[in-house]
Amino acid sequence: MKPRRILLFTVLAVVAILGLLGFSATFLTNMWWFASLDLGSVFWTTYKAEYGLWLGAFFVFLLILLPNLRISLRSQGTLAVDPRFEALVQLLGKFLTLAVYGGAAVLAFLMAGAMSMNWMELLSFLHSQPFNAQDPLFGNDVGFYIFTLPFLNSLRTWLLFAVVLTMGATVLVYLVRQGVSFAFGRLSVSAQARKHIAILAGIFFALVAFGYWLGRYDVLYSTRSGSFYGAGYTDTMAQIPAAWIMMVVTLFAGLAIAQGLFVGAYKRIAKAFGGFVVAAVVVGALYPVLMQKFIVNPNEQSKELPYIRNNIAFTRQAYDIDRIEERSINPKNDLTASDIEADSATIRNIMLWDYRPLASTFDQLQVIRLYYDFPDIDIDRYHLPNGTYRQVMLSARELNQGKLPANAKTWVNLNLVYTHGYGLGMSPVNVVTEEGLPEFFLKDIPPQSNVGLEVTRPEIYYGEETGTPVVVKGNIDEFDYPLGDQNQMTKYKGESGVGIGSFFRRLMYAMHFGEWNLLISSYLADQSRILYVRNIQDRVQKIAPFLTYDRDPYLVVAEGCLFWMYDAYTSTNRYPYSKPVEGINYIRNSVKVVIDAYDGKTTFYLNNASVDPMIRTYAGIFPTLFRPQEEMPSALRAHVRYPQDLFDVQAAIYETYHMEDPQVFYNKEDLWNVANEKLQDQVQKMESYYAIMRLPGEATEEFIQMIPYTPNKRDNMIAWLCARSDREHYGKMLVFKFPKQDLTYGPMQVAARIDQDPVISSQLTLWNQQGSSVTRGNLLVIPIREEVIYVQPVYLQATSGKLPELKRVIVAHGNRISMETTLEDALARVFGRTEAPAATAAQPAATTKAGPVSGPQEVRQLARSAMDRYTRAMKYLKDGNWTKYGEEFDQLKKDLERLVDQSAK
Repeated sequence: MKPRRILLFTVLAVVAILGLLGFSATFLTNMWWFASLDLGSVFWTTYKAEYGLWLGAFFVFLLILLPNLRISLRSQGTLAVDPRFEALVQLLGKFLTLAVYGGAAVLAFLMAGAMSMNWMELLSFLHSQPFNAQDPLFGNDVGFYIFTLPFLNSLRTWLLFAVVLTMGATVLVYLVRQGVSFAFGRLSVSAQARKHIAILAGIFFALVAFGYWLGRYDVLYSTRSGSFYGAGYTDTMAQIPAAWIMMVVTLFAGLAIAQGLFVGAYKRIAKAFGGFVVAAVVVGALYPVLMQKFIVNPNEQSKELPYIRNNIAFTRQAYDIDRIEERSINPKNDLTASDIEADSATIRNIMLWDYRPLASTFDQLQVIRLYYDFPDIDIDRYHLPNGTYRQVMLSARELNQGKLPANAKTWVNLNLVYTHGYGLGMSPVNVVTEEGLPEFFLKDIPPQSNVGLEVTRPEIYYGEETGTPVVVKGNIDEFDYPLGDQNQMTKYKGESGVGIGSFFRRLMYAMHFGEWNLLISSYLADQSRILYVRNIQDRVQKIAPFLTYDRDPYLVVAEGCLFWMYDAYTSTNRYPYSKPVEGINYIRNSVKVVIDAYDGKTTFYLNNASVDPMIRTYAGIFPTLFRPQEEMPSALRAHVRYPQDLFDVQAAIYETYHMEDPQVFYNKEDLWNVANEKLQDQVQKMESYYAIMRLPGEATEEFIQMIPYTPNKRDNMIAWLCARSDREHYGKMLVFKFPKQDLTYGPMQVAARIDQDPVISSQLTLWNQQGSSVTRGNLLVIPIREEVIYVQPVYLQATSGKLPELKRVIVAHGNRISMETTLEDALARVFGRTEAPAATAAQPAATTKAGPVSGPQEVRQLARSAMDRYTRAMKYLKDGNWTKYGEEFDQLKKDLERLVDQSAK
């Protein structure tokens, strides 16, 4: 054998071995990872479905392609060859067989890869569960459109491409074998080639006709009408008949074209194809357009009402808003201090800390070291050991390796030493220190609590910012947490990850991560384990990519450990008649995922699976993946909350689909909008928010999520929607509707009144001019009885600093408005005297006790106000600002008059 050939075969062998090792490394590391989570069956189900479908598609495509290629290869060229291409044809003929079969293998490989991407569609089709709801047009169960139709469409598309590629490859072979010729500028086709191509053309048109048959169902997702979604009059009376007509026309056109090819009647072929194109334009496109324009549009309301009814019913079913309970309330604007006192639990949990300034405060007060981060602020509620029920904001203290000093970013430090974050910060939503800073229920390193919450396992190996793989249980200690000028070191005590004690496993992981230190480092020991896919978003996606996940997982402290709670959804865009939002038109929160922040154990708990056929289908595919919701520990179940992403989608849909009467819906007579708010001088949609409050008509407070509505293009409030999260009420949704004939101030109207209040606006303007910036938090709508009050925190931050301080609280109700240093003082100014609940460890008397609001305290407040106004008036006088000086002097006069009145009592 020649040296060049030996070298060639050696290079090919090395490439093949490296490719096999690379594939083996990916396959084995994935298999070991799933096995480490006791989810090996999930891996094998996915693997067998994906690669089984790949193999099936590979061989099916070869069964389609190879017989056609063999027939064309055996043909004997009888046609003249253009002299200009004769040499090229002879050259290709020498390598034709090798090129044909090699090309067939490449095409089969690519087509198999395309088909294997539909592995989940195949499994869903095979394990589909009925919805027990039929569409009114075709009478099919909804499950047909979600599980069966997508697979049939994918299969037809794949077969159509397979036939097109086969036809193209066959024609190329005939060109080389002189069965098809362009000699002297004229197309000539041999009898064998014509008959062969005719059969393939007939199959092609049969698949196109099948596409028209399947395409009938697309009318259920029609957007032809601008007033509703789904099949309308034109779709039913024109588009569906047009699909049937086009199916028949396509079959006849295919037969005519095939027959024309058989006999060489090229004019017949042209006429058949021309007829098909004309029918597609006139029947398939023009006819429905004309019906819509001249029959439906002039009489749209009468023609479309039955179809609007379908759209309303199916959209409400798909988004699960047909179970929202409507309640009417009739505010009288007569709240008193007694009402405020009776709802003390609601008042005690009003969210004075906005998550945006609180995130900056956490970063300044609790980061401890520069290499720690608080990724975001989560909201939850806790039953404290002292018996109170408190809403809190909390955040995990995660390790950010990117913030390590440059000289500390060695391979050993990044992969074996700096392995985990530590602890968390937790603050009640409404407690403020005298300095305007948050009180902490949990803080510092190691974690300390003044309310009896314990964290005995504070290490965070799995989190939102934790991404890089690390090796634990090596011959080197891990950094645990800073301890003064020293560092506390530790050893991982869990069993998470994959053991890499053997040389073979280290080799596989070294290849998989492209990191050869895993193979040669002396810091690795026989008991070493590698932890990877530690980012919780990546983790859940890798396990169950067929689910949709909430944008904000949240941290939970339970039984001394830290857990991540992740809401997962089943969703689709194939629910008939249902209006899509953000690319989906059906959604259920059927899974709650819990990830242990220390050992990475990831558990998928079912949530109301009985009402969701999609999750029952997935559970049939992966029976070991999902656990019954009853198996979730009670300590974790206490922190399950209604997910925000789902609530926001439902709230957006409910703006329109609270209208159930088709005529009212068509005219948009009662269209709502999620209320706007003014935040940092920008008008934007209000964000939904969590709160602990007592709902109208209920006996006790509970954890809910809520959002207010206003009428379309108006600012007064028309209703507010809430979802409940506690105990037996979990998942129930209520909408409280205000009388349409009465005015209930909306957030924008209250914000305008705040801006127009001379005392408040002058104070905020003054702060903004003194080297500080004022930030107003979210304007919160707080229901009390059948009324609402508005609360807005005001933060002050030095222009050069990053530590916001809560300095004032604004309270508004009806025509009354006040801004004071504490919530209790502001409530007292608006509603009069109230008695505060007894102070607790979590509610220091110095910062939260209300006390009397008349008598000595009122005198002190008025005296302080008068002094403040005098100071500001003198400053304006010095600056020559006579307008502001006059305003402050007038307010000072009023304060003095009230002070005289109080002194006389």
